Amino acid sequence: MSVQLSLLADETGVAPAGLEYCADFLAPHEETELLAQIDGHDSPWLDDLSRRVQHFGYKYDYSNRRLDATARIGPLPEWLVELARQVRGVASAEPKRLLDPDRPFVQAIVNEYLPGQGVAPHIDRDCFGPVVATVSLGSAINMDFRCDATGDEYIQRLEPRSLVVLHGAARSEWRHGIAKRQTDTWGGQKTQRRRRVSVTFRTIASWASAGSTDSAGSQVA
Repeated sequence: MSVQLSLLADETGVAPAGLEYCADFLAPHEETELLAQIDGHDSPWLDDLSRRVQHFGYKYDYSNRRLDATARIGPLPEWLVELARQVRGVASAEPKRLLDPDRPFVQAIVNEYLPGQGVAPHIDRDCFGPVVATVSLGSAINMDFRCDATGDEYIQRLEPRSLVVLHGAARSEWRHGIAKRQTDTWGGQKTQRRRRVSVTFRTIASWASAGSTDSAGSQVA
């Protein structure tokens, strides 16, 4: 399957440096297969948050906002390993350099967003590594970006079957979040949200196993 990964801007202006977006990362049948896997009868859905989540590799502690060796669940299942390899395969040279060719990511979180649900603006905590990648399934949604240092804002439309990769300034200097609302406006049109499922991949910082914490105000999407 041929995909094109954009490092440029869309109609909302200039994207943060290090934001890479691929609109057609997955084929429709691949999306269907992933959703079936995620929603299988033995799926490990948790209700820790206002939305349902699944943890793989490491289970992030939302209460203590930290990650240590006790958080390790085990290796990613093969279906996530294969998806992670696909992610690395379409990334640009810089994130590709930062990721292991054989095991690009060691942690994944699956989030379910129903209409009206979202996540507060945040920068992924620095117990995680320099590359964060999210695959979107189901509904399209607007993701909001803001750089506190400059006041710059940007909106990235995340279409079904798309991939967004964050590294550099987009990963470490810009907050990203999803507003809690029923609809989004894009291209001058208001669209109703439906169920969206995201698969977010991360690496683990080398010092995270020591139980270090990081800056206040950050979350995990």
